[in-house]
Amino acid sequence: KSQPVAALSVWSPVPWGTLLLSTATLALSAYVAFEISGTWMGKVRIVELENYGVRFEHIQNLELWRLVSSQLVHVKQLHMVVDVFCLLWVGAAIEKHVGAIRLLLVWLIGGSLVTLFSTLFVPPPWNLGTGASQAIMVIAGTGLWLAIEGVDRSKSLVLPVLFSIGLAFAIDIVHVYHPKPGHVAGVLFGMVAAMLYRR
Repeated sequence: KSQPVAALSVWSPVPWGTLLLSTATLALSAYVAFEISGTWMGKVRIVELENYGVRFEHIQNLELWRLVSSQLVHVKQLHMVVDVFCLLWVGAAIEKHVGAIRLLLVWLIGGSLVTLFSTLFVPPPWNLGTGASQAIMVIAGTGLWLAIEGVDRSKSLVLPVLFSIGLAFAIDIVHVYHPKPGHVAGVLFGMVAAMLYRR
């Protein structure tokens, strides 16, 4: 059985990967909301995020920058604030185990794939992938596997992981009466990513 010390060898006192993602999410989402609605915390319609979101057709057209921008913009800015809080909390907890570079890769690869996957369950023109919650579920899923495997079962890891997953699923149930497929897929993807990393 692997020892936690090996996982902690990438730890840095400053979770710069998490801080970078959180700051970028806050900045771009607020900027886009201001650009569209005229206020930093203004609500926008999903179709108004066409220049930033992602669909499979965009990737076929090699608009790969959308894999980043889609995860930073939000329809509801209050949701964005909640996402940034969860990203800061759970991201910092995971980053001390996998390091900033791996955290950014998990966010980019896992978040992109799951965001695209989530568009399969929404009819056009609303099937535009946006928001940070899918990537947060991937990061939380990574932490869930680390806890299950026994790498870290401390409150500093388990609490943000369970809070982030529980909150996302609770919001889904209130609005659509079931956990969204993109969120479920995010948790599962994160668990698989952590399992492969550990092995």
